Amino acid sequence: MDRFLTWKKAEASVGDDWIRRLKWELGRVPSLLQRVGVQPIPASPRRVAADHILRLREGLPWRRPTFMILYAGLRQLLRWSGNPLADRPRVWALPSGEPSHRRWLTRDQVKRLYRGSSGAARILVGLEALNGLRRVEVLRLRTRDVLLQESCLLVRGKGRGGGKWRKIPMHPAVHRDLASWIRHRPPDDRILPLSRSGADLLLQRARRAADLGGDVKVSHHDLRRSFGRLAHEAGMDLVQLKNLLGHASVEMSVHYIGLDSDRMREGLRRFSRYVA
Repeated sequence: MDRFLTWKKAEASVGDDWIRRLKWELGRVPSLLQRVGVQPIPASPRRVAADHILRLREGLPWRRPTFMILYAGLRQLLRWSGNPLADRPRVWALPSGEPSHRRWLTRDQVKRLYRGSSGAARILVGLEALNGLRRVEVLRLRTRDVLLQESCLLVRGKGRGGGKWRKIPMHPAVHRDLASWIRHRPPDDRILPLSRSGADLLLQRARRAADLGGDVKVSHHDLRRSFGRLAHEAGMDLVQLKNLLGHASVEMSVHYIGLDSDRMREGLRRFSRYVA
């Protein structure tokens, strides 16, 4: 892979940011193949087969843009290695439609989940469902990152080596909960000293305690997506929402909260009445 990246940088004059992204995308291919049940893992790019690409497409719950980036890097690597699979367009067809795992909670469900939680679970649910933080951002949060006097959070975004920092206001309920939670805690203490699996178990206990009814499932991303949709419905504009969520673009936020064409059309009708 290193030889390919050296060649790519020299041949295509691409920037360091794209080389770093390619290295990260290609570096995780073996673990992704293992995740979708490929055994044994191909020993070299030349041994990657069409079935491997199909399994990635069908076995990973990703959005189309994420596949696009992974496929671009992997296909270039295969072409460089001499694997003829790179020149078979049908193999690299992107998934269409919305992934079935995308869910949003109703306002009532969010309220029941938050109000039915206590202790660490209440902190977790509040930060994700009322402030829109990612799971990784919650687990990175430390006492010193909670600015009670300003009612703000210093949040470090996702990324292997640590993402970008952003400063966002706190939801009043989150402010109240954290003021009590961090009292007398050292500045370097993590707000929730949990592993990712520990946070998952805590959320599922909160879900069962809330008795949301039926077979309602709740993930960390469901809470974050629900925050985005409900905040937008409450009147928050998309630029503010993008900044709170830490997205790179408004388009990403639109997709994330499920702002489909029907909703946009209705918004345009309201706007036309407003200016008429």
